[in-house]
Amino acid sequence: MVTLFYNIMHKEIKVYVDDMIAKSKIEKEHVQVLKKLLLRLRKFQLKLNPAKCTFGARSRKLIGFVVSEKGIEIDLDKVKAIQELPLSYTQKKVQDVLGRLNYIAHFISQLKEKCDPILRLLKKHNPGVWDDECQKTFDKVKHYLSNAPVLMPPSPDKQLILYLAVFGNSMGCVLGQHDESGRKERAIYYLSKKFTECETRYSPIEKLCCTLIWTTRRLRQYMLYHTTWLISKLNPLKYMIELTALNGRIARWQILLFKFDIVYVNQKAIKGSAIADFLTSRALEDYEPLNFDFSNEDLMYVTTTKEDSQEGHS
Repeated sequence: MVTLFYNIMHKEIKVYVDDMIAKSKIEKEHVQVLKKLLLRLRKFQLKLNPAKCTFGARSRKLIGFVVSEKGIEIDLDKVKAIQELPLSYTQKKVQDVLGRLNYIAHFISQLKEKCDPILRLLKKHNPGVWDDECQKTFDKVKHYLSNAPVLMPPSPDKQLILYLAVFGNSMGCVLGQHDESGRKERAIYYLSKKFTECETRYSPIEKLCCTLIWTTRRLRQYMLYHTTWLISKLNPLKYMIELTALNGRIARWQILLFKFDIVYVNQKAIKGSAIADFLTSRALEDYEPLNFDFSNEDLMYVTTTKEDSQEGHS
């Protein structure tokens, strides 16, 4: 498809595998765009299935999601399939559950943290059984899906807002943007990740930096073209820039961030932070926030002067 529509993709035509969307800003132009699309298909002797073609629809299922004027929503058929899964679970069933959830992961806040009891069942050296804790976790996820958020595409003339949350074994983030009124935030994308065994030994601030780097890689297509306001309990940008003794990991992180326009903003400066409320309200009941109050937070390094050394010997 890229070869066929190379000069009109991302302009008049959007293509994903074998799904195509013809778009236009003005109704009068739409006929010309459709004509261009149909002529290109005729040129390469391709045919469309009339039963799967929709013209001027206000709501349409595309690649497993419902796209409308409101935004992007989860297909209710997929939600129903998850909610009606049988209760007899084997390891294969667990993989099926997680596979279905992973497909809609960018709609679910803190998915990895929510599903941690279920994820533990897949460990090779410590296989578990589906117990009450797993069932309660799955019930919470099903309840969440019954009222899942509507995601909005980003507006090119507004800055992005990125919230980061770090837990003991995982991280969660949400990318959002203010609506047209500038008073309310709308979610664009949710992400979550389990820390590797090595990453779990990082300090809290290093986990936050690691989270930021991973997020910029996953959301690169958004963050490269927008200024991003970073909201978190600590400022990872200040930490990486002002840290005196750089190790190889921190140095690499610094280089990776140069291409992005990221500005740290205190959460109190953001009005109508509905996304932040949504992120925290979906936290597990037994979640304990990390302690970020370090008495020596501004202490970068310690050195010994010659006079101090002489006083110590006297």
